Amino acid sequence: MPKSTFGKLAQEKKDRVLSAATDLFAERGFHRTEMDEIAKRAGISKGSLYNYFKSKDDLFLHICNTGIQGFRENVWREIPPHLDIYRQVEELFRRQVPLILAHPQNFQIYLNLASSGMKRFADRYTRKGEEFGAQRLKALLREGMTRGIVRPDLDIPHTAFLIHSLSLIFMASLVSQHFQIRFREYLGIQGRLDSTTIEETMRNMIHFIHQFLRPPVLPIQRARTPKKAAPQRRRPGHV
Repeated sequence: MPKSTFGKLAQEKKDRVLSAATDLFAERGFHRTEMDEIAKRAGISKGSLYNYFKSKDDLFLHICNTGIQGFRENVWREIPPHLDIYRQVEELFRRQVPLILAHPQNFQIYLNLASSGMKRFADRYTRKGEEFGAQRLKALLREGMTRGIVRPDLDIPHTAFLIHSLSLIFMASLVSQHFQIRFREYLGIQGRLDSTTIEETMRNMIHFIHQFLRPPVLPIQRARTPKKAAPQRRRPGHV
């Protein structure tokens, strides 16, 4: 967390420091980024940077809290809570994409949390960061089952994890060459990953999740018309 001296800076200088740190952490990862490089890019001395943050760890955690957590809260906060699971899943995808494309650095840092040597940050940040989304999705699934609009046989924790993971992989494919290659191979995407392709793929993924959640439609049972009794034949000799 920042020292009190950082809070006293002009907003322009704060933004300059955080922007430089965010860009470098996204480009090089945590371990290959040095504090003097951040200071140089921000146009301040290394001593000044340590006057604002006790360590590189503290600066990185602050970036996670302000950038990644702010991104997540902005997405979920803008989704009207009264919408059902189907509308909220669609809104989740549609609100994330423009933010990812506008600020890919924040999501790249999020992906870097999964890399080697980042366990201490995962312990301190990831659990807290994932808690809100997990609880929101699980609550929406329970509500959907109660209303009869979600399959009752689904396992709620696994389904919430599946929805979030599909969303995560889709977003990662927009900023990471590694995930984009997988994206293309599995989904058979050819050519440039332009806005039209992104929109079409996003619609297909939303449709897939919706179809997975919907209760099965039972076939309509047609009412059987009772058969008419066959007329009895008269035996010879009977009047």
